[in-house]
Amino acid sequence: MGVSYCEFMGPLPIITEVPDDVDLAALESDLKDDGVAVLNPAHAGAKDDLAGVVQDAQAKGIENFKVIVLAHDYDPDTSLRDLGNQVAKDMGEKTTILTMSPSQVAGYSNGQLSRYQIEKGQDGYTGKLALHDPPKAAQDFVDVAHDATFPWAALTIALVLIVAALAGVARVLVCKQSRAVDAARRAAGLRSDAAPSAVEENGAIGAGSKE
Repeated sequence: MGVSYCEFMGPLPIITEVPDDVDLAALESDLKDDGVAVLNPAHAGAKDDLAGVVQDAQAKGIENFKVIVLAHDYDPDTSLRDLGNQVAKDMGEKTTILTMSPSQVAGYSNGQLSRYQIEKGQDGYTGKLALHDPPKAAQDFVDVAHDATFPWAALTIALVLIVAALAGVARVLVCKQSRAVDAARRAAGLRSDAAPSAVEENGAIGAGSKE
């Protein structure tokens, strides 16, 4: 692979690798023009349609949306995300970048979209973007990512049910423990509250009267 960059996150640096056959300077210059960079000659005619998707994304509030179409796949496929990461850093602003190759895709956003939105966008409507059709793939990513919201309500309900279930289990365990303690005390000839029995009280009174 090509140029490696150290990204410090926490105590250890994370090494990112940008494809060595990509001219970063030329790519970033192309993106500044209309938000689109098509490096795959097979999709050169899709540039205008992709520029339209970029404008639609901006209208939906996904500002600084960029689309990169690479000529071939990479190994590892994380190189696509690394490329988007580096481009966003170089541009020095909040940016969302969709990088596509013939069978790989990676979304990256440094503050505009959540990781949840990006992952949902990468799945599109069918679980896989139509990468053979970059304009459709980019449009599906924008639409799905824009509409994706984390199911907080469902999560809250699930947590409430879990807490209630745990409380019920705890109550059952406490009751079982209490019954076990009472049974052990009875087996030892004592009442569960440790108070003297009526027989014991009468015996004590009778013994006193004899005196």
